[in-house]
Order: sequence, then C-alpha cells, then structure tokens
Amino acid sequence: KTLGPLHGIPYSIKDHFALKGHPATMGLEKLKALAVTKPTKFDSAVVIALRAAGAFPFCKTNMTQLGETWGGGNPAYGDSLNPWDSLRTTGGSSCGEGGLVGGGGSPFGLGSDVGGSVRIPCAFCGLCGLKPTAKRLTFNWEDFRTILNHEGDYGILATAGPMAKRVEDLVEVCAALWTEPLFKLDPRVPPMPLNRALLEETRPLRIGWYIDDLVYPAVCPSARRAVEMAKAALQTAGHTLVEFRAHAEGIVTLQELRGIDYALHILDNSAGAQAQKPKKAANEQDENVGNYGGGPLKGERLHPDWIAAHTPPPKGTKSADWKVMPRTNTPDAYQKAMGARDKVRDKWAKYWNRLGIDVLLCPPWPFPAPRVEQVRNAHVGNLQAMRLYNFLDYPAGVVPVTKVSSEDLAQTYDPDTDDALMAEAATTSVQDSLNLPVCVQLAAPPWREELCLRAMLEVQRRLPFDPAQHSKLSPVPRRSPEMGARPESIATSKL
Repeated sequence: KTLGPLHGIPYSIKDHFALKGHPATMGLEKLKALAVTKPTKFDSAVVIALRAAGAFPFCKTNMTQLGETWGGGNPAYGDSLNPWDSLRTTGGSSCGEGGLVGGGGSPFGLGSDVGGSVRIPCAFCGLCGLKPTAKRLTFNWEDFRTILNHEGDYGILATAGPMAKRVEDLVEVCAALWTEPLFKLDPRVPPMPLNRALLEETRPLRIGWYIDDLVYPAVCPSARRAVEMAKAALQTAGHTLVEFRAHAEGIVTLQELRGIDYALHILDNSAGAQAQKPKKAANEQDENVGNYGGGPLKGERLHPDWIAAHTPPPKGTKSADWKVMPRTNTPDAYQKAMGARDKVRDKWAKYWNRLGIDVLLCPPWPFPAPRVEQVRNAHVGNLQAMRLYNFLDYPAGVVPVTKVSSEDLAQTYDPDTDDALMAEAATTSVQDSLNLPVCVQLAAPPWREELCLRAMLEVQRRLPFDPAQHSKLSPVPRRSPEMGARPESIATSKL
C-alpha cells in the first residue's frame, strides 16, 4: 500500500541530525570513532515526519567541523568538493548535501542553517533551498530532547531546511514535514501545515530588491546579472519591483548588524558567566563546544577554515568595520545585545512595511563557489550576504537562474575591499568560473514561508534552470591532500 505522499523516495540527511543506529560526528575524529560503539539511539523529529510520509533516509552526509564554517571540510572525513568544479568548495556547513544533491546523487536532502548553511551550498551547487523561520522546523529528538545551535541560547537560532533541484520539490518536502508527527515531538513548533492556497495565489506581488546595499564584498558581474535577470522577468510577469536601501538610507547598516552579531555569537557565548575565565587553546578544551550539541575539541586537528572563522579580521579594513558592543560575558551585557537585536528587527520591519513589499530579492553571495584553499581567506574577512536573514529570523530561499558567462568574465571585477585576503578570495573565485551556477535569494516576513516559496516558484518558472543537468556532471576525481588544501587529481581506481 502507499505509505504517504513521498512513498518510496530516498533522501540524504546532514551528519548532526539524529538517526537511530547511525553516527553523529559533528565532523570530529573523536566522535567518529566513538560512534562505532555508541551510535545514536533516537531519531530526530524530521526523520519521523518524513518516514510517516513514506520517505526514507539512505545516507548521512558530511558537514564542516562543528558546523561553524561555510566551507566544506573537517578532520573526520576531509573536504567535500563541488560537483561542478572539484577544485572548489561545495559550501557549508551542509557541505555533503550540496555535493550529493548537487551532483544528482540524492533526490532531496535536509541541511541546517544558522548563517547560510543551507543556502550557501545551494548557491554554489546550483540548487534550490529554503531556510524557514527558526521554529517552523526543529532539531528535536523523538525523546522530546530540545536541540539548539547553542544550548540555552535563543539569540539567533538555527533551523533545519530542505535542499533540492526544483522549488516544487521543496514544497512537497515542507508539506510532509509540517504535519502532526513534527508538531507532536516539538510542541514549540506552531501547528501550521503547508497552506497550498497561498502558493496558488495569482495576485501581483510587490517585490523589494537590492544588489549592493547589504552585501560585502562587492558583488561580481555574474551575481549582479542574476538579480537583474530576475528583476526583469518578474516585472514582465506583472509584479512591481521596488528598490530596497536599508543600509544606504541608514535604517539598518552592516556595521550595526555586524556589531550586534559579533557580540552575541563570536566574542563569547558564556552569557551567564559573571567573570570570564582564561581560555585554553581550542584543541585543549574537553567540554563540548560548537553547534547542535557540539563535541570536545581536545586532541582534535583543527581545519584551517575553523581557525579562520575564529580569527578576527585585519584591523583598520572594511572587513573589521562594525559598531563595537561590550563582550556578552554577563547577563546584563547579553540582555543588552538581545535588546539591540530586537531594535534592529523592529527598524527592519518598519522599513519593510513603509515600502509595502511582500518579498525581497537580492544576491545570496557576492561571487561563485571559491576554491577550497581560498575559503579561509574570505572567512577571516567577515563576508556578508546570508546571515542577515538568520539575524532577522526571516525565511529565505535560493533559486538557480543562470550560469557564469564569458561576457561576465570579460568585465572587470573590483571586490571593493582593502582586506587583501578577502580580495584574493573574491577575485580567484571569479577566475575560471565559466558555467558555474548562479542563484538569487528571496526573503519574506517571519512565518510566511509559503509566500517565499511562491516568489521562488515565480522566478523558477520564468528563468528555468534544467534540473537534469546535475546528473550529467562529470567532475574530475580529486581529493585535498590535507585539510583545506588545493584538491589534487586521483586515479579512479583509488575512489
């Protein structure tokens, strides 16, 4: 008999999601070894919901070390490589999903996103992906265990999110997830089934757009062209396009966003500590650190991307330009940072409503997928494009619309940064990027996932990106000889 709307469909799922009898390594060698004797004893709520719909997980996929970087590597399994160009990263932290779904090896996958970790690999690998409002999906286990990106921290929440080759596939996965099994296992998830009527509306939308306003470094010609293409297609379809200038008009600036974000999540997560204890070196810490329950770094090798993510950007450069806030090492400092976060969210909502827009169109990333060895250089430089929508807790999705063209590459690209490493990462990402996929990003107000999906469908219908091409890719077999190193060709006999 038919088991549900996704009967018999296999899917892949990111490492850290609980899957009974299988490891959750967080990209750590120690947890990989431990998982042999102590595999996970429970399923996550999303696995149970998808099983009720008839879908079944056939593999778990790689993630970055502790889920704390947007590259593709960890010491447990090495670096995930992009199926469109195996010299480049898949993006992360849902890096294995990007490579597997992007290479035609999985119908759909589940990743997680607290700074773009669903949308980045989708953008780099030519996929569609959705980051919902944080609590419309859950990481909870079937024993009702609450799983957050950081225990007890509700400042900027992570969320699960689907990744697939078509927006229609995202819709069906969301329909299967937003059902009673999920609502039962996490009572904090609002019981909101997918509203198909909203997806089928035909009223013209009022769509805000920006290209440069809230992105750092400057966008490259292909990323700019992708947004311009989507704008033109949507206007031709009868929708109204309105320029969005929150940063340019001083409503919400990158400097303000960076300062609050840095205070909440990068300087110090010990919000309840009255006094800051001297910190050990990262790989000497025996307590759990990192996202989604994390793991101990003691004795672990550290991936260069992880080190870069915890390295301050060069002083005096645009990469270090933010409004400084006090360290969040007391309850009072943490509450002030949370209050500042809420004021930014309020200003954003007020400006959004002043423009009267339904959704917002923008670039998901300033340039194509970087080379593996260049990820660390952009990490240090505090690149900005996607984290904004985690900070605001607005649903956001990406849709592929085109590929890098020879005309794009013929144009001069100035990343407009005085950070030499960031400039190197940006310019080398553009070099030799012919035919790499280019996506656009769309965002909607909280709890309006259906509106975001409808806008994504509108773009996809008018700028179709053939999903069959993923399974036709023939990447050169390569591996990084060491973590974060430039991948080298290997014989197929060694695969």
